[in-house]
Parts: sequence; C-alpha cells; structure tokens
Amino acid sequence: MNNLIPISHELPALGGGQPFRPIEPERMHLRQLLGIILQRAKLGIGVGLVAFLLVLGFFATRTPQYTAVGSVVIDTKAASYASADRQATYLPPDTSAVDTQVEVLRSHALAEMVVRKLKLWNDPEFNPRMRPGMFGMTPAAKPYDNPNPQMVTWIANQLQGRTWIRRAGLTYVVQVGTSSTSPRKAALIANTYLDQYLKRQLDEKLARVMRANRELGLSLEKMRKDAEIAEARVQAYKNANGLMSAEGATMAEQEVSTLNQQLAIARAERAEKYARLAAAQQQLRNGNAGSDVGAALGSATIMEMRKREAELSVKLAQLKTDFTDEYPEVKRVQNQLTDLRGQIQIEINRILSSLRAEAQAAAGRESSLLGSRGQAQGGIASNNQAMVGLVGLQQRSDAAKAIYEAYLNRAKEVAAEGSLQQADATVNSYAAIPTGPSSPNMKLGMALAFLAALIAAGGAMLAAEFWDKHLRSRLDVERELGVPFAGVLPDFRSVKPKGLRGPDAAPAEYLVSHPFSGFAEAFRNLRAFLMISARGDDDGKLIALTSAVPREGKSLTSFCLARTLALSGSKTVLVDCDLRQRGATKILGPKEVGLVEVVQDKVPLSEALVFDEKSGMFILPAAGKSVPYDLFSNPETDEVLRQLCEQFDYVILDAPPILGVADARILAAKADRVLYLVQWNKTPLRAAQSAIDILQECGANVAGALLTKVNVKGQARYGYGDSSDYYGYFKNYYIAAA
Repeated sequence: MNNLIPISHELPALGGGQPFRPIEPERMHLRQLLGIILQRAKLGIGVGLVAFLLVLGFFATRTPQYTAVGSVVIDTKAASYASADRQATYLPPDTSAVDTQVEVLRSHALAEMVVRKLKLWNDPEFNPRMRPGMFGMTPAAKPYDNPNPQMVTWIANQLQGRTWIRRAGLTYVVQVGTSSTSPRKAALIANTYLDQYLKRQLDEKLARVMRANRELGLSLEKMRKDAEIAEARVQAYKNANGLMSAEGATMAEQEVSTLNQQLAIARAERAEKYARLAAAQQQLRNGNAGSDVGAALGSATIMEMRKREAELSVKLAQLKTDFTDEYPEVKRVQNQLTDLRGQIQIEINRILSSLRAEAQAAAGRESSLLGSRGQAQGGIASNNQAMVGLVGLQQRSDAAKAIYEAYLNRAKEVAAEGSLQQADATVNSYAAIPTGPSSPNMKLGMALAFLAALIAAGGAMLAAEFWDKHLRSRLDVERELGVPFAGVLPDFRSVKPKGLRGPDAAPAEYLVSHPFSGFAEAFRNLRAFLMISARGDDDGKLIALTSAVPREGKSLTSFCLARTLALSGSKTVLVDCDLRQRGATKILGPKEVGLVEVVQDKVPLSEALVFDEKSGMFILPAAGKSVPYDLFSNPETDEVLRQLCEQFDYVILDAPPILGVADARILAAKADRVLYLVQWNKTPLRAAQSAIDILQECGANVAGALLTKVNVKGQARYGYGDSSDYYGYFKNYYIAAA
C-alpha cells in the first residue's frame, strides 16, 4: 500500500499554522463494528439465510433413524453352584473388568454372531446388493443362505457403525444402542445383541468345564493306581520287618517317628528364625536402621505409622513452599514428624528383639526334642533302621491317596457345575420399540443452522468490509492518504427534506434557495478551508477539483463550491475542463461557445462566459461535441487561465478523473491548489492512493481531500466522530434557519 507521504514526514503548513502530521492509526471500537454490521446488513441477512436454509435442508432431507437401547448388568460375584455351601465370592469393584466386558460387546466377533443370527446379509439396509437398481432397471439380488466370510465381515462392519456400547457412569450397567430406519428392526438388533452376548458367555463357560472334565478323567486313573501301589509297599514292608508282631515295638517306633517329624519341623523353624534374625542384623549393619526388615514391613503398627509419616512429610513440604523454617506451624509439623520417626524406630527395635527371642526359643525346642528322641531310641535300637524305612514308604502312600482324593472330589464338582453354569451378566432391560426418530435431530439442526447463519453472515460482512477497504472518515483520509482533510460533503438525498418537489429538488438549486441548510453549510465549511489553507498571496486562485475515478460528485461539487464562493462576495468563475463528460455544463444547460472555442477559435472570453444570476458566478462551459487533442498542453490555454486569474478572485477547474485521463494530470500541475475528491464508502483505497501518488509525481499542491456523497445517517452509525456524525444534533437548527 503506497501512501503519499510517510508518517514521519511533515506536509506543508496550513495557512501559517503547524505542519500537518498524519494521524496515527486508531483501533476499531464497538460502535464502528456495529456500524459495519448495519451497513452490510442486507448482505449478511442474505448470506445468513442461504446458510440457514442449506444446513436446515441437509438435516431435513436425511433419512430418519430410530435408535433402540437395551442394557445388561455385569455380575460382581462368582458363585460355585456345585459346592455344598454355595457361597458367593464377591469380586472387587474393578473398573477394568467392566471395561473389558464393554470391549467384548464392541467386538467384531459378537457383531458377526448377530449378523448370522438375523441373516442381515439379506437386509437391503445393510446390504446394498439386495436393493433394486434406480428406477427398477436392475433387480435385487436373491437372498443368500450361506454367504462368504468376506460378506459377513463387511455386514458386521456396517452393523458396528450403527451400534454404540457405553457404560452408564460408574455403575455395572452397560447400555447397547442400535440405529435403523425401522423402529422394530432397531429393537430386534439391540435385543439380539444382548442375547448373543449372554449366550457367548455361557458357551465359553461350558467349554471350559468340558475341557476340565476331559483332563481330570485322564489323570484320575493314573493317580488311583499310584495310590494302590504305594499302600501295598507299606504293608509288604511291615510284614517283612515284623513291625506288627510286638505291640510295644510298634508304639516305640511310632513315638520315634513322631519325634523325628517334630524334630524336623523344629530344625526348620530354628533355621528360619535364625535366618530372619541374621537378615535383620545384616540390614542393620547396612545402615537402614531396620526400616526394611521383613517383619517390620509386615507390621500393621509400622504401616500405620508410615502412612502418618507420609502425610506429615507432604504437609511439611507444602508448608515449606509457603513459609520459612521458623514459621510455628512448620516447626510443629517438623517436631511431629521427628517424634513419629522415633516411635517407628522404637517399634522396629522391638520387632528385632522379638526376632532374637523367637530364634532362641526355637533352638531350645530343638534341643528338647533331641533329648526326647535319644531317650526313645535307647529302647528301640534294634527297630530304628526299619522304622526309618517305613516312614518314607508311609509318607509316599499317604501323599498319593491325598492327591487322588482331592482330584476325585474336584472331578465331581466340575461334573456338577456343567449343568449349573450361568452367564456373568443379566439383562437389565430389553430394548423397546422406539416411538420417534433419533435422527435427524431437528432441534439440533435448527441450532446448527442458526449458528451457521450467524457465522456465514458475520464472515460475509467482514469479508466484504475488508476485501477492498474504503474511506469513510477524517482518520481514514489522513492516515491512508497522508493529505489534510478538507471536509465532508453530504449526499443530497440523505439531507434533503421529505416531500421536496420542484426546481429546489436539484442540489445546486437547493443550495441557493436554502442557504442556511446543512447541505449549504458543508460548502461554506469547504470555503473556510480554502481561505485558511491559502498562502496569503494571490497565487492560490486557480483551484482544480479532481478525483480518482468518475461519478464521485466532482462536477456537482465544483458547481456548488463556485456558487458558494460567489454568494459570499468573491468573484468566481467555474471552468468545465472535463471535455468528455461535461458535468458542470450539463447542470448549466447546453451552450454553443465554451473553453474549446476560446482556445482554438479565438472567441473572446467575454462571449464564452455565462453569468449565473442566482449566485453571481461565471461559468466557462465545455461547449461543442468534439474533444480536441491535448488541449491543456496548448500555451493558449495557459493564457486563458492567466486572464481568468486576473479577472476573478477564484478560478475553479472541474478537472477529469486523475487515473483515466491525462488532462487531469496537466491541470493538477498548472493549478495553484488541488482539491482531491473521494466518494464516501465507495472509492477503493488502492485507487485513492494511486491517484495521490500520481498527483505527487505531477508536482501538484494537494490542499486537501474531500469526502463526497456522505450518507450522514450511515456515517453516524460508524461513530467516527466527524462532523457528519453529529448531523442529527444540528438537523433542526439547519431547518429552522433555512
């Protein structure tokens, strides 16, 4: 974006005052945003309505879908119905277990079971091949009895896309919902999902029971034979060693056997106690103060103290982040933590002392058993060797019988459980046939359509506003163009009284007939600007009015400005230099002699000038139909302009647009001052800036820029603070004085 003059560069001073400096950018405030919305309301309403209808139409044209919902409850206990007491084992409230069942319900295998149960491959809703072609040109496929696995997998994928599984909060209830174009079909599929899920659970349990029965049957026969062989060996050993012939010998042998068993246990217990004591002493030597001793770790008292210690440590850490170590609460918590750790250490020491006492007691018990066994062995020395062998045989026999009996009991329980198995879930509620469609949700559609309309309308208004920026205010002119602001000229249609008819309905005539109206006051403000911006000598008479593009009110502005200057007592002449459009001449009326005839045909200037009786100004029209080539580069034109400057106080040049006509550049360079016209909210910013750049290249003295055709009501909506913004305050004032 090329501005005429950088922000830091000073423009020429206005009437001896301070140099003009462009105003710094101003942030957009809420009132300006509201003004943009009001100005672009028609565009926003149109785009928003289209977006609203599109979104609403999308929802309205969708095929209605019905959703049926059923639910199952996951059992939290596992009961053994084959055992005598039939006690229930309650499972912990494990969230992962419920989530596992949710994933089972979502599994592709379960979806395939539902597909096979209902034969959904023959349903046109799930299998497009079962639908007839468009307009019945191709018939539907025949129903399948045994479809290929790929088709079943594809139909299952379709079903999974229409089914949702979710857990109801933190409960053990799992909901199953299925959508379909038919309400009955939706309920049927949802209920089939529930039934197949329970059937799958029961089938898996029965399969496990049958597998366990087969494995137990194979093992029982071998265990029975092993138990019989072990018992036969015991009896044969007793008979061979005569252990059953003398009752006293048998009892002594039993006593020695009993003492041997107790001694073995005592030795193991002593070894265990001394091992635990040695481990604890080794941990003490490692410097852990007994905190990781196994007995200490298993102590409920120490565990409770450790929990309290952790709480105090956390509390102390939090206090230290906010307070110093000298803070009373910090000291109190620190002392509590120290005392608690001391108590923990005392408890650990007590446990270590208990370990020592237990080790010593175990050693004493072993010594006592050794003495008793020595006394018993003195009486049965002859049978000792035989008893040792018998003990080993008897132990193997007892072990074989115990294992056989345990397997036999378990086989009976498993056989009974096969007929008592139940699924780990129950149906909480079967799906009912839905009474209304679940989609499309027209309430949601209305809300989304309204939201889309707001977004589209706002986007369209902002895009239209910032796509090609226009000038609307004094700030825009001075900031974007870098030239002084000359004033605001209202659009006559926005300020003229209602019901105005007749000749006064023309802007130029209304200016004269209502000299104290707001429209006339705007041109008097422009006259004041010209007087203030004059340099104090006579070289500011020749004033050219131009614009960037056509139809920006240049000719009407020139005509009304000339009339205003004349009505104020200044000798003023208006020269229509726009030889192509001849806007000022059209306001005046067709003439035979004008500027071209004066320059080329040497017609006296006095014969070409037209006097305006209503204001006292003179007009040099652009008469004739031909457009001469390069008229304003002719030295004769300069002579005509010099004569006009000698005869009049102000010479107003109605120049062509600067961007499209070369004559405007020549006139701008010749003029003492140039008034640059920009149509309010219409002229593109880039075009306005390009015209300023051209004027600068021509060396023109741009006295200021005018905003023309300003809709005062629309300008007031933007709230820029220009004079037109306050037009409403002076409206009655202007009318009363008119």
